[in-house]
Amino acid sequence: MTEPNSRKVILYLAQSLDGFIAEKDGSTAWLAALDSSESDAAIQAFQRTVDTVVMGRKTYEQSLKLAGTYPYQDKNGYVFSKTLHDTEDRTHVVAGNIPEFMRQLKKEDGGNIWLVGGAEIFTELLKAQLVDELIITIAPVLLGDGISLVSTHLTDMPLELINSRQIGHFVELTYKINY
Repeated sequence: MTEPNSRKVILYLAQSLDGFIAEKDGSTAWLAALDSSESDAAIQAFQRTVDTVVMGRKTYEQSLKLAGTYPYQDKNGYVFSKTLHDTEDRTHVVAGNIPEFMRQLKKEDGGNIWLVGGAEIFTELLKAQLVDELIITIAPVLLGDGISLVSTHLTDMPLELINSRQIGHFVELTYKINY
């Protein structure tokens, strides 16, 4: 549950219509072909609402590969990894207990926290009841196979739709998680 005055953890990402957030190899290059000025504006507007980004190592490496450089230099950044030790940007590597780290991060002063990606981390934080909102942008593509949003089986997780909107050819759905 979100404590009064605590920061929200928001998963904000795109997925294919058939529910995949990346191809089997972790690539999200399929999204670049679909980008539009409307979707770019929506992403930029969301980014202005957060001051911290968290992600797994695979998402971090994918973001470097796609952008050529770390795309979140203006944010406090944390990468959860047991194998990565150093980064060349403002990102801090966290190797310890992810839920405990997030509990502490939520208590710190600041804006909302963007969970950029990582199905395993997302699932772990859901189980620990540490994700407050999901903003899922449905991309007009069928991948047929890939990495699913949730990495393992969960018990029923009730969601409350709080907003939906069309952004160009995309549909954005915002859900509050009711633990």
